[in-house]
Amino acid sequence: MLKDAKKRDEEVLAIIVKHYVETAEPVGSRYVARQLDLSSATIRNVMADLEDSGFITHPHTSAGRIPTDKGYRYYIDSLMRMRNINEHIVRSIKEEYGHAMRSLEDVLECTSHLVSSLTNYVGITLLSQYDKLYLDGTSHIIAEPEFKDFKKLYTLLRSLEEKRDILNLLRSDVEDGRLTIHIGKENKFSYLSECSVVTSPYKIKGRLSGRLGVIGPKRMVYEKVIPTVEFLADTVTNILEELWA
Repeated sequence: MLKDAKKRDEEVLAIIVKHYVETAEPVGSRYVARQLDLSSATIRNVMADLEDSGFITHPHTSAGRIPTDKGYRYYIDSLMRMRNINEHIVRSIKEEYGHAMRSLEDVLECTSHLVSSLTNYVGITLLSQYDKLYLDGTSHIIAEPEFKDFKKLYTLLRSLEEKRDILNLLRSDVEDGRLTIHIGKENKFSYLSECSVVTSPYKIKGRLSGRLGVIGPKRMVYEKVIPTVEFLADTVTNILEELWA
């Protein structure tokens, strides 16, 4: 019985996360009940339990629920199913890198642009040896409903422009050989409390040399972003191996 209850809780949480990612609107019990063919009363009880456990919350202006940082973390770590990268996208990436790649700077500038255009979030690439950061696509932030507050948007854009804090954030993960995801308040800077930062390492001559990835809203499509970032990191490593062969 307990196992069945946990499965139901997880199904409800997954539906809330997915619907909120798609719509940016709080999710009501009626919508979830229709998805699972259960009564609204049953779903309201499940949602109350999820809220008590810190996985979802409700904005003051709405009866619907949205995921918390803890809810996103549980969804990513335990419930999410990764998407495969479309073969057309793979070919496009390889073609893009094939155009006039003459230097390390060419590759890293291309990478920040590619990851931004493929995800519609801010693309970031760090070259740790020279403490150099490449950014692309900051305008994507403006389109996100989380940043309708001008003061919040201004603070974030100014910090991205200055780059110093983003450099400090990425430096802390440079020696980590895995993909990392920092959600909301897991980021150490308050202006990133509504953002997630997803990055993966790349190598030069077998050594960890930097990270690349995205900055976007917590309400990002992680199923798409994570494999895209990992594929680009592997591709960059291979290209740089060829450049320095």
